[in-house]
Amino acid sequence: MRHLHYNCWMLPSLYPLYLSLSGREEDDVYLIHRKDAISMKRSASRSSKVANDAYMRGDHTVARHFSLKAKHEWSAAEKLNAKAAKEILNVRNCKNDLWTLDLHGLHAAEAVEALRDRLWTVESIVSPMLDGIQKEPGMLRAAHVHVGRQHLASRQRTTLLQVITGKGNHSKGGAALPAAIRNFLNENGYRFDETRPGVIMIRPKFRKQ
Repeated sequence: MRHLHYNCWMLPSLYPLYLSLSGREEDDVYLIHRKDAISMKRSASRSSKVANDAYMRGDHTVARHFSLKAKHEWSAAEKLNAKAAKEILNVRNCKNDLWTLDLHGLHAAEAVEALRDRLWTVESIVSPMLDGIQKEPGMLRAAHVHVGRQHLASRQRTTLLQVITGKGNHSKGGAALPAAIRNFLNENGYRFDETRPGVIMIRPKFRKQ
């Protein structure tokens, strides 16, 4: 499974611009990174319409040409959106630690994939620590269990993954991203609370190795 890493240095020319944005202007981050994909999708829609119109009037040569053109443009738009998603994740998360994931500006499927990767990462990192305690012999294990439990209790809030979904400003017909995240969590048996609109606190599954 691949992992996404969020580093400020990955987009040096865009990060200062992101820092200068606040409030409503922050939504511009979406358009800054999505503009090429949006432009390509519009071109693909135009090509599809030309192909359909040509087919309806019986000009199959033109229809075939623009149909193929539209197919290539849709494919290019998907690749541009994937690139944009990675860039948006980098910009929005380069200052966040492992326990905060900002998904604002992603499409629903992109957000679910990013969350799946992050959950896998935090669960893999914490699980060996818990499993290692169980493997200690006798009194040493008892002492480590006591200390380990105190440590885990003191970090209870830290080990809740905070996910920022936003309010779905870029979704047609409602907040598709938050809904997709909630569906993913429910389908996979995760416990979570939506502490306020656009913010979800998730309890990872600290599995044994």
